[in-house]
Amino acid sequence: MKCSKKLLIGTLLLTALLVNMASPASAYQYNGRYWHQGYAQYTKDSSIPSSWSTPLASAANTWNNAGTNFFFYQISCNNKLYYKLLGDISILAVTHEVYSGDSMLSCTVDFNKDFGALWSTSGEQYHYDVQNVATHEFGHWLSLGDLYTSADTEKTMYYTISLGETKKRTLHSDDIAGIQSIY
Repeated sequence: MKCSKKLLIGTLLLTALLVNMASPASAYQYNGRYWHQGYAQYTKDSSIPSSWSTPLASAANTWNNAGTNFFFYQISCNNKLYYKLLGDISILAVTHEVYSGDSMLSCTVDFNKDFGALWSTSGEQYHYDVQNVATHEFGHWLSLGDLYTSADTEKTMYYTISLGETKKRTLHSDDIAGIQSIY
């Protein structure tokens, strides 16, 4: 009987170990909404500096290339990107969502003009990188929420952005797992 119990416990422990090895944990925050049509259109408001066109398109394409059936399209529409004074120097950019139930209907992003000359399109040190910030904000359009733990600092959806940071231009495997689980 004792041998049988040890064998059972050993089998259970081995099974638990193999299950944990076979499916690594992913950390992403999903808010329960998505674009039912599988795409989101966006356009730049005239307030957006013309030099931002390429970094903004690159940010959208980062998510387009995440291996899903979801795509961002740049076309004239109500989903706009703005560059305006927010009156708060603790916010680089903010995404506003309009939804009904689990359906995303529209989004806008306000990039904070209060930071003025601190914005950069080339990843300059001591500046905030437009593509880095836009990639993060487009993640919100996809219903991914901010991440707050020290284990999440390398992820695109980590809630803070540092001067000179460009690592959010590319997606972490957990960001990819997040969008792939939604779309």
